[in-house]
Amino acid sequence: MKSIAITGGIATGKSTVAKIVKDKGYVVLDADEIGHEVLKEEKMKFLIAKKFGLSFDANGEINRKNLGKIVFSDREKLERLNAILHPRMVEVILEKIRSFSDEKEIFVEAAVLFEMKLNEYMDYVIVTDCPDELRVKRLMNRDHISEEEAIARIKSQLSREEFLKRADYVIDTSKSLQHTFKQVSTVLQLKPWSDKI
Repeated sequence: MKSIAITGGIATGKSTVAKIVKDKGYVVLDADEIGHEVLKEEKMKFLIAKKFGLSFDANGEINRKNLGKIVFSDREKLERLNAILHPRMVEVILEKIRSFSDEKEIFVEAAVLFEMKLNEYMDYVIVTDCPDELRVKRLMNRDHISEEEAIARIKSQLSREEFLKRADYVIDTSKSLQHTFKQVSTVLQLKPWSDKI
């Protein structure tokens, strides 16, 4: 079985590419969803609530909005949260990959692939890419935020150059959806990861 990551900066079209792959019948795991699952684990909930001085909501869960406010304005706190969450997320993702032992390939959509060192377990990395100016526009439209906020979110991640440097294959999402679809279809037909030892 081969594990293929789909990653890229915010607003570069990761979810669109992951959806095309899924629609073609492949298994796609969503690291973000798995992160939400991990955040609901009892041990994890209490540990994070204690570390960040948070209380639980009416459903006994951590208020993710409040947690976001704390960590996204303070890099040190974000790193502290990631140090708690990421190892467990990698563990769960690898467990889920193993559970699909009948599949020839498993795709994992992961925005923070490199930050959580999940790339070390992947056979192949697909990076979605488009110019930063386009990402800013997409973010402003999608999340109804200011240009300054959009730029700040982009700058809080790895640079575009860093993503491209680490890619085995790049999907350019700067043109039409049809153009993106064609590129994804080509990669799935070529299956370049099958040549990797």
